[in-house]
Amino acid sequence: MAVVKWSCAPVVGRLLLACVVATVNFCSADAADDPGSATRAQLERIQALRKERPRDGVLVFYEAITRIELGEREAAFALLRSLQGRKLGLVPVRDSGFEAVWDDPEFQKIREKLAHEESRTPDAPVAFRLGDSKLIPEGIAYDPKQDRFLIGSVARKKIVSANRKGEVKDFSGPGDNLDCVLGLFVDAAHEQLYAVSTNGFLDEAQKQRRNAVVRYDLRNGLLVDRYDAPDASQLNDLTIAADGTIYATDSANGTLFRKTPGAKTLTSFGAKGALAGANGITLGADGKLYVAISTGIAKIDLSTGAPTRLSQPDTVVTGGCDGLYWHTGDLVGIQNVTNPGRVIRIVLAEEGTRISGITVLQSHHHPEFAEPTTGAIAADALYVIANSYVGHFQPNGSIKDPGQLKPTAIIAVPLKPLP
Repeated sequence: MAVVKWSCAPVVGRLLLACVVATVNFCSADAADDPGSATRAQLERIQALRKERPRDGVLVFYEAITRIELGEREAAFALLRSLQGRKLGLVPVRDSGFEAVWDDPEFQKIREKLAHEESRTPDAPVAFRLGDSKLIPEGIAYDPKQDRFLIGSVARKKIVSANRKGEVKDFSGPGDNLDCVLGLFVDAAHEQLYAVSTNGFLDEAQKQRRNAVVRYDLRNGLLVDRYDAPDASQLNDLTIAADGTIYATDSANGTLFRKTPGAKTLTSFGAKGALAGANGITLGADGKLYVAISTGIAKIDLSTGAPTRLSQPDTVVTGGCDGLYWHTGDLVGIQNVTNPGRVIRIVLAEEGTRISGITVLQSHHHPEFAEPTTGAIAADALYVIANSYVGHFQPNGSIKDPGQLKPTAIIAVPLKPLP
């Protein structure tokens, strides 16, 4: 979702490894003063997790990135080679920690083999396109009553609506004073739209940081409320409970925020930094709350905010999800950190307390994929922002290489029922 540097600068979508895998304490002023020390501490954290889960492929992947940052090329390549043949969907992504070796012929051989091993799914159809190539969309939600999609813009700092023909018009107004718009959520029962507004990953946040959830009336498009999160670093995604409670992830400091009915602001819920790499978030029909984290999926205790990472087989990788959704008893995730982009169905077991496997609904081969971020379920398809180009958005608010950007493609990934 913004410039991806494996340091402690804030980002939008593909989260920083130091702030994703390591504890939030690594992203501190001391770490910024001594990046080498922070990276070594990060390596120690990953290795400690690997002792607990020695066959966890995503930890191997993250350790490889960390060793590249430390200049340990051969050790990093050996780790990546150990993933070959396992078909975990772990494929290095450009501008996600591999910059130092990206043009290395040996690295490219390893990467190509990992990519080639992944089975290709049929390409989901393009449902519609948006004309503005500089929109840099990140969040999308579906309004079933008016059969339209609401899409948030990082670069334009606004929300637009689009019909199935791709006809777009502004939904928010200039007077709404939005910052970059990330996660969106439609409360269809009450005809309300909630959206994350943040400048947390911009340079300007060093002077004045702003994080809020805004609420609109879908019937007239008017801004109804703004709920600030004064202690947040960078809010990202959100979901709304049946009683109106707002839950929002803070990706920069790995923390969950909450606003209960009657409260005026969002406050931290659970321990700070307990959700390393917190990103996508969703509520199941049974009321269970799930959050995408760097190494998988966590279930949240709704009384304390404490997370429990769902156990899963070593044959699957669920880490690195951006968007996360509940659908007919399972979860659906959009990965863009550990893979150039894929959509997976995450099969839940034992009343949503364990992951039994995954099904790849859309592989990374889709020709429209360029940093896919989030999606919205409409009928039996997940409408995915296929080419967000969030990595082109810079902390100073400019767009890098704007001529390379194509109009946004929204693809409709079928949500196939399991046999």
